[in-house]
Amino acid sequence: MLTIAVAVAASGAEGPANTRDPSLPVRNSGLLTLGRDAHLRVASAARISHEAGRVDKLGSFLVGLGYSAPGYNSAGLFLVGLTPRGALDPGFGTAGSVIMPLPPLKNRDAVTVTALLEDASGRSIVVGWRTLSTSLDANFQVIVAARCTAKGALDPSFGERGIVTTRIGRDDVTQAFAATLDGEGRLLVAGYNGGRNRSRGRTLDDWPIRVILLRYTVGGVLDASFGTGGIASRVLVPGRPNGSAGRDFLYYDYGRTKAAGVILDRQGRCVVAAASDDGPVVLMRYTRQGVLDSTFGSAGTVETPVGRHSGVSSLLWDTEGRLLAAGTSDNTALLLRYSADGVLDASFGDRGIRRTPIGEGMRVSAALREGDGHVLVVASGNNGVQLARYDHVGRPDQGFGSNGALAAELDRRVATRAGLAIDDTGTPVVTVASDTGMFFLRFDRMGPVDRTFLAIPNAHR
Repeated sequence: MLTIAVAVAASGAEGPANTRDPSLPVRNSGLLTLGRDAHLRVASAARISHEAGRVDKLGSFLVGLGYSAPGYNSAGLFLVGLTPRGALDPGFGTAGSVIMPLPPLKNRDAVTVTALLEDASGRSIVVGWRTLSTSLDANFQVIVAARCTAKGALDPSFGERGIVTTRIGRDDVTQAFAATLDGEGRLLVAGYNGGRNRSRGRTLDDWPIRVILLRYTVGGVLDASFGTGGIASRVLVPGRPNGSAGRDFLYYDYGRTKAAGVILDRQGRCVVAAASDDGPVVLMRYTRQGVLDSTFGSAGTVETPVGRHSGVSSLLWDTEGRLLAAGTSDNTALLLRYSADGVLDASFGDRGIRRTPIGEGMRVSAALREGDGHVLVVASGNNGVQLARYDHVGRPDQGFGSNGALAAELDRRVATRAGLAIDDTGTPVVTVASDTGMFFLRFDRMGPVDRTFLAIPNAHR
């Protein structure tokens, strides 16, 4: 029986750390973290049945978030601990996993997990967004974050008994799509915000789209020294009459295209990547105080047209301190390179952009730089996972799979958000959720060498 984890211990205090050197490679991306002990943590959304502590479905967006399953009760977050070889970690949570039901119980809401981080104390931070209803309002969307101790218990020193919920004003939508930690252990979350213009005389379709960047203290409180009350905001698409495209992008996202990226530079400034369904990819750089940095691009922003249905989901630095942005446009994977100050690098790919075909319905959600400077990019969705490798000028690595990409066909549909890590042996590891469990794959240069499916214990089929 998989029981609900209860907060039983507070974690130790986190001391300040230096801002990370961008020249050092990061070991994990997306919904997978690789700890200093080489243990793995994987996050997913979950829905919990009426029988306390039993997971009914996993996943986000395409899998596991409907209302039709019998006994569906509550939205929750799900965190799995794995040993370096991919087995359930018996020292984490209950038999290797943690269920975090979101209050109020029996909410029949939906939740989407978009980021997983590990802080300097080995605590896991799960970030995403959920629907929520109150006696005064129904089905609005809010940011949610939860922190667990290294042993897999909700950390009561973070937010309200381990969970933080954030809504901006009376807007219908406040969603998180990317997160990072700064050198002082503060959580930065990037996403989108907007809603119906409730002014007299406005139409219900007058929905502006705003890009938001929030900073929380180590204790999970919005940091008043950042932006306005802890929030920096920039209009991406102004509200206008008959602005149903803004409403559909924010509230429904029919094309499953929404994504965002966030990363810190050597000076602690924060770069955010965002895009609406119709518009260009927009990069923004904020100072440590949450103000757009006028030395970056044009008045703090850079716009790059890449086509419709586009989005950037991962930002990283190359060995020369240049910014790489990985994402998706229709059925192609995107990889773009900029100078540190936001100038598109024409020497990379095709005038700064590399496009690679991926399967229909797949989305890029994770990217990492290897120690030798090559870049790995993961796309997933429908019944497959693709891992691509690029050299330092954006060319596909011809010695890696077929034309620089490895494809793994799976026996069930999987989410369009995945996790990627590079383990201590230099082996790429990919995880992705289906509605009844998680796939764990290790790759060499020819394809998956280890493919394991971890079923949800006691899950309803």
